[in-house]
Amino acid sequence: MTLSDVFVCLVVGFAVPLAILDAARTILDAAMPIQIEGLQFERRALPWMLALLAGPALMLDRVAEGWREATMSRTDRAHGVIITVGWAALYGFVAVSLAQRLVGQ
Repeated sequence: MTLSDVFVCLVVGFAVPLAILDAARTILDAAMPIQIEGLQFERRALPWMLALLAGPALMLDRVAEGWREATMSRTDRAHGVIITVGWAALYGFVAVSLAQRLVGQ
């Protein structure tokens, strides 16, 4: 895997989830699932599917919101950025690998 492959994985890992999140926000509008304060177990399928398909974008959105509102410490922001970039790279790698297998290259 070359540096250009890593770059492509990062681009795909951010672009696809951001597009899915944007489409979900446009389609669902007021029906977007919102987590109330604290940790809860979600029983509805929509939040699980959204997290599976647009996870890196949701994490990026949450980290950016915490950064803007200054509700996160510097270490939390740094960890959030590292986790988001890593998650996007893995997401992009899986998406590119699936695309290569489907195309047959």
